[in-house]
Amino acid sequence: MRLIKTMIVLAFSLLLCASSLSLADEKLAERRPLTVGLMPYLSTRTLLANYQPIAAALEDALKQPVQLLTAPDFDTFVRRVLDGEYDIVLLAPHYARLAIKSYGYTPLLLHKSPIRGVLVSSRAQPLASFNDLRGQNIAIVDRSALLVIAGAITLGENGLTEGSDYHFIETVSHSSALHNAISGKARAALVSYSTLVLAAPELQRDALLWRDIASIPGQFYIAHNRVPPARQLAVKAALLAFEKTPEGQLFFEKTKHGGFREPTAEDYVLLDKMMPETRRLLGNTIR
Repeated sequence: MRLIKTMIVLAFSLLLCASSLSLADEKLAERRPLTVGLMPYLSTRTLLANYQPIAAALEDALKQPVQLLTAPDFDTFVRRVLDGEYDIVLLAPHYARLAIKSYGYTPLLLHKSPIRGVLVSSRAQPLASFNDLRGQNIAIVDRSALLVIAGAITLGENGLTEGSDYHFIETVSHSSALHNAISGKARAALVSYSTLVLAAPELQRDALLWRDIASIPGQFYIAHNRVPPARQLAVKAALLAFEKTPEGQLFFEKTKHGGFREPTAEDYVLLDKMMPETRRLLGNTIR
């Protein structure tokens, strides 16, 4: 009987200790800055400026410093995400699905508006048909981007084969891809519609949207598993609350992201179909 009592006391002590450690971890997580990684689909200056209202809303709701971070290019950013360098990440949907399935991230929300992939040319040299792209270069950000995977399929459906009929050339951001098309370094650019909306006035002036070429789910917000579950829920609640504020409405009007929504089973079915190609194109970036 004495042994049983001793074991019960020991078990209770261990439970209290584990609970104390868990609370200590949560308190530590609240004291250090929450790092938010932003996919570098725009120039660093534009990206950080656009998402500063979200950082401010998270700081106010969580009572914790928030640090916005990005990377010089897509490959570096994805590598940093998979290495766990950010607490919260804004990421393209297929990369997000990979991080959720294989790297222990938790999905929080995604943007309501689908990502529109558009072909853009210089206004001085507009496109008349898909045949105008034959023998030409198309500027993109990264060949492993879902927008580009979907765009290549659409080009194929219109009689153009990558490598023989046209070539993709990679740039450091959607803004750079847009600039290449406008300056004549490429015949066209395959970019997201939001890139065109958020581009500098001079780029918008000289760019001509030819047609939509792909539609995919919006960008995901995901959380690294070191962020305690309660903290993840607090981040999600803060984002949803931000959406309803005047600042949030202005943010979504400016970015055309349409607000937040929950991921669905249909989203995952689509993204899972893209996983083999995503992994192949990422190559040595993933382990």
